[in-house]
Amino acid sequence: MNSDRFGLKRFVFSRFAGSLCDQFLLFAVPLAILKATGSLTFSSLAFVIEWLPRILFFPLSGFLADRIKPRFIFFNVEAGRSVLMVVAFLTLTFHPSATFPVLAVTMALLSVAYVLNFVATEALLPRHIPAETLPKAHSMLQGVDQITQVLGPALAVAISVYGGVGAILACAAVLFAISAINYLFLETHDLVVAEKMSFRSIVESNRTAIQVLKQNKILLHLCALTWVVNLVYGAALVVSAAVILKEFHLPESYFGVLQTSAALVTIVTFIFVPRIAKRFGLSTLGTLSFCGMILSGALMSVSLDFAMYLVGYAVLMAFDGAFSVYLRTLRSQIIPQEHLGKTMGLIGLMNMCSVPVSGLAVTALAGSFMPLQIIAIILAFALALGLVLIVVGRRAFGYRSWLPPVIAQPQV
Repeated sequence: MNSDRFGLKRFVFSRFAGSLCDQFLLFAVPLAILKATGSLTFSSLAFVIEWLPRILFFPLSGFLADRIKPRFIFFNVEAGRSVLMVVAFLTLTFHPSATFPVLAVTMALLSVAYVLNFVATEALLPRHIPAETLPKAHSMLQGVDQITQVLGPALAVAISVYGGVGAILACAAVLFAISAINYLFLETHDLVVAEKMSFRSIVESNRTAIQVLKQNKILLHLCALTWVVNLVYGAALVVSAAVILKEFHLPESYFGVLQTSAALVTIVTFIFVPRIAKRFGLSTLGTLSFCGMILSGALMSVSLDFAMYLVGYAVLMAFDGAFSVYLRTLRSQIIPQEHLGKTMGLIGLMNMCSVPVSGLAVTALAGSFMPLQIIAIILAFALALGLVLIVVGRRAFGYRSWLPPVIAQPQV
């Protein structure tokens, strides 16, 4: 299907509205819980409650993405999120003492919606957009995510000044509703499914996904590369606040400068990502991104001042986004289209499990090393592991480039 007929710009607009709401809530909810309870424990518990459903729902979301019309999924997810915001707003209005349970349950349900939205997107784009347009589409979506990461917290602060978390919930309800209505005008394919929905069909769906992974072992190789990249990315996120406060002895406001600068550099980078992929190939984009992350991480680890660290951090985040475009585009061209949803559900589950690894690594090293030293240690480990994976991948799958190129005929 032609991307104009499908309505890529319309899809990106809805993605922008939904992502902006996500950033509103990710910024405001922990602060609201901390303010209401006065306990960091409750704030941390809310994070766990929000994170666990993401892990558990990935396999089911993949099953749904291969059975239900995409427009129906996206509309109902956004409409459901809008209704949820209204319910949370009304509950807190009449029962303000219930802040923690209301917001914790709200974030847990939103995390389920996020997973379904993510997997459905991964399944939708390759089915409706030509392969040569995919890098551009994924770059647009990555750019939207970066823009909302900057804009979301800033708008959330401005809104909360006038109405607290209630005003944020109300604004989110309106934006989710606008996004839902916009999704109604997407032109999407109907999926042909003969088997009725049942628990047995869910099990069979995930068995099929496992078979796809077994028959296309390069997907497992890409998952391993994702873990390596997430290790560096996660360490940078976890350690940066400590670097600013303990290494450079700067106020907390510099952390906001760091995040904003990184987002702006990433947005500029995404202008060039589709051109690089088109001219030099996906493998070159992936290799350049991986090397860029390692070099920028090295710059961070030897930084003498905040300016050096900011440059390294911003470039690392930009190349992480570019590497995501490489991974998402390549996966979509390897996985058979009829199995995209279910397979991405399992891949998403495996990749999501890498999230706590960086935090655990930093925790284990924090007692013996300074923040910049921790970055250097994790970076050295990631580089060694990455090089091993590159060598093993080239020998196992027979490609000559540093990272896997596009595979024209995926295994079924």
